[in-house]
Amino acid sequence: MRKIKNKILGSVILIVTLSVTAISALAYEQFSSILETQALREDTIHLEQTTNQMNHLIDDVQKYAANMVNDELLQQFAERLQYPSTYDELSAYRDVVTQLTKFNVLRDYLESSAIVRSDGKVFWSSLYLDPYFEQLLQEEWYQNALNSNTKSGFSAPHTILDGGSKKVVSFFIRFDSRYGGVLLLNIDYAAFESLFQYLGQSFDQVAWIGADHSLLYQQGIAADPPAAQMLTISGPDIQVIKRDKGYYLTSVFDKSQWSVYTFTSNDRFYEWVGYIVRYWAIFLALCLMLCFLLFLPIISNIIRPILQMTKAMKQVSMGNYNVHLSFRSNDELSVLKNGFEMMLGDIERQMSEKVEQERWKRKMSAELLFAQINPHFIYNTLNTVVYLARKKNYTAIEEMIESFIGILHDAVNIGDAGLYVTVEQEMNIIDHFVRIQNYRYADRFELVWNVEEQALGDYIPKSLIQPLVENSIFHGFSEKESIGRIEIIIRKRSGRLLISVRDDGCGMSQAKAQAIMNGALPPARLPSGAMKQIGLWNIRERIEYLYGQEGRLVIRSSEQGGTKISVLLPSRQHSAE
Repeated sequence: MRKIKNKILGSVILIVTLSVTAISALAYEQFSSILETQALREDTIHLEQTTNQMNHLIDDVQKYAANMVNDELLQQFAERLQYPSTYDELSAYRDVVTQLTKFNVLRDYLESSAIVRSDGKVFWSSLYLDPYFEQLLQEEWYQNALNSNTKSGFSAPHTILDGGSKKVVSFFIRFDSRYGGVLLLNIDYAAFESLFQYLGQSFDQVAWIGADHSLLYQQGIAADPPAAQMLTISGPDIQVIKRDKGYYLTSVFDKSQWSVYTFTSNDRFYEWVGYIVRYWAIFLALCLMLCFLLFLPIISNIIRPILQMTKAMKQVSMGNYNVHLSFRSNDELSVLKNGFEMMLGDIERQMSEKVEQERWKRKMSAELLFAQINPHFIYNTLNTVVYLARKKNYTAIEEMIESFIGILHDAVNIGDAGLYVTVEQEMNIIDHFVRIQNYRYADRFELVWNVEEQALGDYIPKSLIQPLVENSIFHGFSEKESIGRIEIIIRKRSGRLLISVRDDGCGMSQAKAQAIMNGALPPARLPSGAMKQIGLWNIRERIEYLYGQEGRLVIRSSEQGGTKISVLLPSRQHSAE
């Protein structure tokens, strides 16, 4: 029973697990798509914010530089290449430094500034002339920027020595004059770096790419921008590239040739998915625990009646039929309970009937045996043989002995043949019996057979006809002086077998015949020396036992008018044993 309980509980848990898993899988697939879109949107927003700040910084630098080159003092200083004296030139330089300082203090990101005249002289905002600055402008970062033939632009990040080593990004803008000249603004590299550092908090990698595809800044894992088909997410300035390892986002800054790449790995992207999976595992465990706690008492209540019936069936299998089921149920189990109790009642009743049938069968077999081998019958038969031997009637002796052996052979085979024989076998036994009785009661009666050939193979109860013949001999002709006549008629009609034994003997009253048919009279006893009478009463009991309502015994008789006894049986071509 525990196995059934475990099966039911296991099935419930399996169904719940599969259902929750299937629903979770569908939800996970849908949620992953939503999460992917949302995550990319959030990354795009972060990149847009950084791009906007960077564009704002670039725009501010460009506008501020434009204001500076339009300053009249700075323009005059850049255009004038000759001064009356060095003192005049230095005096003019002091005025420019003052003006540059005013501009520098208005922007936190400006480290320093300088004016480069067309003659190659460099005037730094630090108010000193040093060949270092002229040499500095010979470096690649400045020469590449100046050779771009653009009016303004940014240089690559580089280091200057101005009161210490500083990393800057320089912005140059040309003066609008026939003499030329360049205004150079040195922007603190940290102003750019802070933007990318903030952006790096949302991505696994951030890369700042220069105009010549050089790497200006990198944070996080090293990953080269992939060459793949672009998919626009929120505008033409931000693009996303999906690869096996993750997602790349790129944006180009306005009014510059700079761009930024960001990379988000799948591990980072599905970090929230991992939280969801853990939440689902906890949710599933709670569901299973709740199912176990809720279904266990329900299943126990369901299988408790089944457990009682199982124990009851084990008791029945051990031979104990005195069992009772005590549970109450208003469902199908109540039907099973009632059916089980009815089955026990039927089994007990059938067993009682079977015991009674076996007892009756043994009794009938014993009666048949004793009827056919009655000691008085044997004694009288042998006494007749002795009488015939004295008369030296050897032919009669041979016939009597053969008939007597036939009767004995049939009697000793009761256990093997059972209670049924064919009509033909019963006729042979009756012929043997009548032959013996003809020698004892010579010239007192004659036997006539009137049997249909198709009825010879039908099975009938053993010694059914012989007692009727015996009854006619000893009762019908005992007081009659003339020769009596016994006729045996056997017919088949519509699946029924009709057996009639008719004699012209003394007969009996109709009241007595009716009493015998109703079972009111016990069997009579014959005089000593005859075969023990099974009797009409016993025949009626055998027919009722063996055939029930299908068999009938009918007696038609009148005093001095003879007797006709008819037996109606179902036609059977095989033994009912």
